[in-house]
Amino acid sequence: MSFQDVGKTPVKRSGSAGSRGLSSVRESSSAAYSSNAHGPLSSSSHNPPAGGGYAQVSDAVLQYQRNVGILERITQQVGTKTDGPTLNEQYKTQVDVIRQLGFKIEAGLRQEEQVMQSLPRNDAARSRATHVKLTRDFRRVEQGFKNLQLEARRKKSAATVAREQQHQHTEETNDESNQLRQMQLQQDSINAEIMREREEEIRNINKGMHTVNEIYKDLAHIVGNQQEQIDQVENQMEGANLNAKKGLEQVEKANAKSSAECTIS
Repeated sequence: MSFQDVGKTPVKRSGSAGSRGLSSVRESSSAAYSSNAHGPLSSSSHNPPAGGGYAQVSDAVLQYQRNVGILERITQQVGTKTDGPTLNEQYKTQVDVIRQLGFKIEAGLRQEEQVMQSLPRNDAARSRATHVKLTRDFRRVEQGFKNLQLEARRKKSAATVAREQQHQHTEETNDESNQLRQMQLQQDSINAEIMREREEEIRNINKGMHTVNEIYKDLAHIVGNQQEQIDQVENQMEGANLNAKKGLEQVEKANAKSSAECTIS
């Protein structure tokens, strides 16, 4: 009998049909808990005392187990790409539901423990066995719930650290990019300054060449003017030489005439 059937009055059936019914109940209980990876709850709470108290507690434990299974699937997604506000809200909602179910189960177990004190000895013994088994199953699933909470906190912490490291890496990358950009800007500024200095030097050289060209032009003009004066001096010298020759001829003629007159006398 599954803990689903705790507190329910058993119905007599034929051997094969009863076996099939019991097997289906056990399989459904085991399948419901297998998704939680904590092993199936105990299904050995046989022959409980009549009454609906333990049946309600058993149903609550089953629901508790199912919600823990859902929480486990949510926890598996914590810290992954699917993690986000929606998943966080689902996680919080599921935790709240499980806690409320846990309070309900605790209250039910306490109530049944009080009822058990007023039962006859045989019924009390049977009730005690059922109570112990349900409590054990509940504590096992409850421990799984606590482990899932710890796992979720660990994964959230790891995801937070990873995001901080990624953010720090991004900032460091941005800092390196900014430094490279600043260095590039400084290099560009230096290159621009060098180009301006070169252009200034080229302008100064062109200006100097223009000045030298003007000097050469002035020298050429001065030389041209002096050439005219030299030509005039040369002409004057040629004229003086010619006049000197003519004067010499006149002197020679005068000397010759003077000699002739001396001879005759």
